[in-house]
Amino acid sequence: MIREQLKGSNFMALNENQKLFLSLINEYAAEKSQGEQSVVVLKKRTEELRSELEVANVELENVKRVKETTEQELKGCEVELSLNETAIQTLEARISVLQGEIASVGSELDSLKVEGGATRDQFINHLLDLNKKIRKFQDQLSRKNAIKSVGNATEGSHELEGDNTTTSSQSIEERLIKVMIQLANEEEEFLSAEQIQSQNRQTLINLEKRKAVMVMMTSGLEMSYGRLSEELLKSCICPQCFQDNTEALDNIPQVNEAH
Repeated sequence: MIREQLKGSNFMALNENQKLFLSLINEYAAEKSQGEQSVVVLKKRTEELRSELEVANVELENVKRVKETTEQELKGCEVELSLNETAIQTLEARISVLQGEIASVGSELDSLKVEGGATRDQFINHLLDLNKKIRKFQDQLSRKNAIKSVGNATEGSHELEGDNTTTSSQSIEERLIKVMIQLANEEEEFLSAEQIQSQNRQTLINLEKRKAVMVMMTSGLEMSYGRLSEELLKSCICPQCFQDNTEALDNIPQVNEAH
């Protein structure tokens, strides 16, 4: 009886141990399974993080390239803007010189107009004087013919009167020749002054044309300057994050500091 009780007791103890052992095995298996699942999850997460890191590295390289390209474009725009500013300053200086030349030529042209008017008036006055002298000469010739038609009272008086008339006629002819020579000289001077005036007028027209061309060139350069300035400001905006990097221009060496 006691033996059976001991045997039953041992069996129950063994059964309890087996249950405990099986429970431990099950717990170990469950923990192992959970650990394996955790490892799988961690590996998967590691792969995801690695992929995200690769994508981030690619984006970082792209951003670096965009930054380098933007910096190069900024430098190029800065150089081009400096060149355009220099060209504009040069054109402004040339336009200023041309305006001075135009003013000088205009003053000279006005002076020539005044001189031309004075020369024309002088020429007309000389023509009037010449007309008077010609009329006077004609009157003297008429008187000479009248003297010749008078009867010869005495031979001595006729010869004396003929000598005086001849002398007077020669004097008038000499004066007429001098007047004609003077008139020819003055006419030549008048034509020369008119030619100079015409040349100055053509020079003024050419200068006005050059001024118009310079104004057009200046307007074109100002438009280019504005367009490049707008492109420069646009290029300062990051295409990825749309951040305004205008302050980066302060770190770029200015090529026009010498100006």
